[in-house]
Amino acid sequence: MVEGARLDALQRLDVLDTEPETAFDDIVALASQLCNTPVALVSLVDHDRQWFKARVGFPSCETDLDRSVCRFVVDERATIIIPDLTADPRTRDNPLVTDDPAIRFYAGAPLATHDGHVLGALCVIDQKPRPEGLTPEQQRTLSALARRTVEALEVRRLERERQTAVADQERAEAARASEDERWERMFETRNDGLILGQVVRDEAGRVADWRYERVNEVFTRLVGLPADQVLGRTIREILPDVEEEWITDFGQAVDGGEPVHFRRQVGTLGRWYDGVVQVAGPDRFTALFQEVTDLLAANARQEGLLHLGDLLRDLTDVDAMVAGAASIIGRTLGASRCAYGELFQGYECVRFAPGWMLPGLPAIEGEYRFNDFGHIQKIIVSGRPLAITDALTDPRTADEADKWAALAIRGCVNVAVLDRGRPVGVLLVHWSQPHEASEAELAFLRNAADRLEIGIARQRAEDTQAILNGEIAHRLKNSLSMVQSIANQTFKGVVDRATLNAFARRLTALGTAHDALLHQALRSADLRFLLDKVLSDAGIAGRYTAEGPKVELGPRAALSTSLLLHELATNAMKYGALSTSGTIRIGWSIKGEGDDAELTLHWTEIGGPPVTAPTRRGFGSRLVSLGLVGAGGSSLDYGPEGFKAIFQATIAEVRRS
Repeated sequence: MVEGARLDALQRLDVLDTEPETAFDDIVALASQLCNTPVALVSLVDHDRQWFKARVGFPSCETDLDRSVCRFVVDERATIIIPDLTADPRTRDNPLVTDDPAIRFYAGAPLATHDGHVLGALCVIDQKPRPEGLTPEQQRTLSALARRTVEALEVRRLERERQTAVADQERAEAARASEDERWERMFETRNDGLILGQVVRDEAGRVADWRYERVNEVFTRLVGLPADQVLGRTIREILPDVEEEWITDFGQAVDGGEPVHFRRQVGTLGRWYDGVVQVAGPDRFTALFQEVTDLLAANARQEGLLHLGDLLRDLTDVDAMVAGAASIIGRTLGASRCAYGELFQGYECVRFAPGWMLPGLPAIEGEYRFNDFGHIQKIIVSGRPLAITDALTDPRTADEADKWAALAIRGCVNVAVLDRGRPVGVLLVHWSQPHEASEAELAFLRNAADRLEIGIARQRAEDTQAILNGEIAHRLKNSLSMVQSIANQTFKGVVDRATLNAFARRLTALGTAHDALLHQALRSADLRFLLDKVLSDAGIAGRYTAEGPKVELGPRAALSTSLLLHELATNAMKYGALSTSGTIRIGWSIKGEGDDAELTLHWTEIGGPPVTAPTRRGFGSRLVSLGLVGAGGSSLDYGPEGFKAIFQATIAEVRRS
């Protein structure tokens, strides 16, 4: 049933197998450019094929569904990004992947109509894998262009319907009907709101207003104004504060003779409309439109949750999280104020952070008792949302109306923030005018409150972990110092102090590796960070160069690599380039993809004395031979021009814990 309705919606557009059109060609060109891909397509998914209304960099105008990746966008009704099509089980056997044109990367945003049917996708394709996918900005741009594509399809449909209606009118006129009869048919059969109007010009001949001549019944339902209150009157008479664009766009259609698409709000009514206005004779026009208030609000809430997720992921400060989240939530809902507060004193009180608010409103920051604002405390701590349409008249709050008025609050929603089922905070949203929150708005706020609490809990857990890591580091250094002291006392009478000093330096190298691991919460250590720390502790800062991509070492590899680098530096200072005025060049690279990719590190000594291979294989030599992960992979060259070494390991070995 759902698929049948979707295919019916696609057929109603009457766009399949039509000629290329500039509006759609411009969209794919822009998508290809902004996403930096050689291929971009407007793909419409029919019952047995996908057909491309516009394409850049792709040879065919259609394929069968077995070759379609866009059908997965239709199935999932969401944007899909596949960094490597050969690695995804849905696409790895697709002939477009295994054979020409051998596509590798795909990103597609759904072409969703205002009534929820996904007709296909606006997609971008590359013949190279893109592990990074698209940037957040590119994803938002692709989604925005997908919405513009649907708008263009709707405008095209409206224009074709207009042409059909005009053709019907002309045929009817030629046969039997008068102009009034033709308009009557059109008004009675439209599912869109319909206005027949006439522009009003000023003394200079410019369009300054327009008058309603006729409206259909759908107009009354969509606008909320009865026909007898608008007919014969101008829009400025009915809505004195109407936005100027409602005049200029309609005048543009009449003066220019070309249809003008509009999507904007009538602020006085608080409603958004999408439609097209076209000329209908000298100084006359028709306007076809639908109300899209709920659709745009749903899109705004979806975008708001995406922005909120990005913010909570990127920020590392709880106060910044709260302030940023309040701004996103308040703006998304068109509210006057949004803030987050933490409960205290047994749920009796709440302490609000500054939050976000429109200019000119009194600040909300501070501590409040729930009971000072009416009978609301039990509802809030129960975990149920508290929605108040008008705090001045609601029976739960009317007795304390002066306190609500002092904060410029009329409409209000308070959502409890729960931690393991226990209320710990309140997310509040205020409007300066009465506001009846919809179920969709309450669901959005519950979702936002959950995300905010998760983000705050995560950051506080990370802050606590950082403190614990610092304590671990402190205790580890104390332990290593104690080991070193015991060694000094134990070997106090040993004549060969070089052996004891080497032991002490190796302990220092181990401590450096632990510092690097603790720098990233014991999960991994950055190779460059570790290298600079070990070589700096060895006293050779400024006598080496290092270059290579970012590589994260697991704990095992970090310990092995720190001892390896320490041993190489010690040997260079004793016998190699650093024993004179030479330098060391260190470089590393990664070849291949995934866990099988190989890390190669080069150590090259320059400008030192001739070197020879050691005749005795001591502990230091064994450390060097064990390589980056303690399992070999070393190639050593004691040439006359200086010591060189190559160390290799797979990325899987390097990252292993």
